[in-house]
Amino acid sequence: MKISVCIILFRTKYLDEMIPSILSQSHKDLELLFVDQEEGVWSAFEYCKENFTELKVLKGENLWHSGGMNKLASLATGDLIVIGSNDFYYPKDFFKKISNQVADSEFEVFSPVLKRWDYPNGFTNYIDCVGINFDKKFAFHEVLSGCEYNPELVPDFVDGPNGALAIFTRKAYDKFIEIDGYLFDENIHYKNDCDLVFRFKKHGFKTKVLKDCFAYHDRQQVFYKKKSKGLRESSFYGDLWLLKKHFNWSFKYFNPILALIYYFLKIFYLLFRYPYLWKQMLRK
Repeated sequence: MKISVCIILFRTKYLDEMIPSILSQSHKDLELLFVDQEEGVWSAFEYCKENFTELKVLKGENLWHSGGMNKLASLATGDLIVIGSNDFYYPKDFFKKISNQVADSEFEVFSPVLKRWDYPNGFTNYIDCVGINFDKKFAFHEVLSGCEYNPELVPDFVDGPNGALAIFTRKAYDKFIEIDGYLFDENIHYKNDCDLVFRFKKHGFKTKVLKDCFAYHDRQQVFYKKKSKGLRESSFYGDLWLLKKHFNWSFKYFNPILALIYYFLKIFYLLFRYPYLWKQMLRK
């Protein structure tokens, strides 16, 4: 099984750990699609050119996560497409386990178990997340985030994978492009995986959790790290966009009354707590 691995590189912080973990995989049929979007600097491109000569890295304009991943996924020729990240460590048998479990599966979208990597101090047994669910309020939650790993707690299915590491078949990708014309919504950066999760479910895909496939993630922004102003703005705008794009009075996927109450209270609190977010209300 040919697996296309799509990763946007950002500077050089994790490259000495992440890239060797990819190159040493026991599953050899990998198509590596890496792009450096740090326009004018190209630090990851130059670093790889000097230190990982066997790896081909593309240079590209800064299309953020959504545009960059859409570009890489469109270049993929594998039977399986993996949306990865540069702040991961991938165990040696990670892609072999994926290939073995997906080969005979009736499902087309998959989520591995992401454990927390406290870079540079080492790996932990705490869960970063096991995909994303949304509830009747149309509120999105990262499954088991922050919990100590316990295999008995890991669900068989989630509503969709986290955007940092998502796996889907060529058939699922082609169907997505046929229906929506795109994978990630390029109108948003933060919360683009929430949009993806909702559309996965809307289009009838079930996301299977690969319970013994682990990767380690040093997430840049998480509940135990302070959010930057830029990230808070991007997250707030992502909420507004999700509501604008997907809200309707059908009760099929969520309760619209509960959703209105939840988002009204959330938006009111955030605007009161962080007044600089008002300018995001004016964005189209």
